[in-house]
Amino acid sequence: MNSLTTNHKVSRNVETGEVHFEISGFWKLEEMQAFLRELNEAAAPIVAQRTPIRVLGEMEGFLPQDRQTGEAIRDHLMMSRRYGLQRVAIASAPVLVKLQYRRLSQGIEVEFFDSRNEAIAWLRRP
Repeated sequence: MNSLTTNHKVSRNVETGEVHFEISGFWKLEEMQAFLRELNEAAAPIVAQRTPIRVLGEMEGFLPQDRQTGEAIRDHLMMSRRYGLQRVAIASAPVLVKLQYRRLSQGIEVEFFDSRNEAIAWLRRP
């Protein structure tokens, strides 16, 4: 059973132009906005070097979000595209989260994977 408790972790690899995150739980809008700012901070050095940004999201335990939080995610994805977001690989997301994320990320190259290794291989393909 999934927990409503929020948890996350963000990292970056400037050399590969990647931002990685792990996220779980059910997020209030204010919490999600703070998380999205953390993603922006992680991506800033990649944006500064003007290279494409690739994102790996590990979403095991992430729950479908309410409308406001979903809209914040969508707005962030659309803004990120303007700053060089090239593709997003999502690993281990529950089925309902995949459905919501597909809707929120329309117009962005996003793929879903069962394993982190598969997601990274796709993310790094030429």
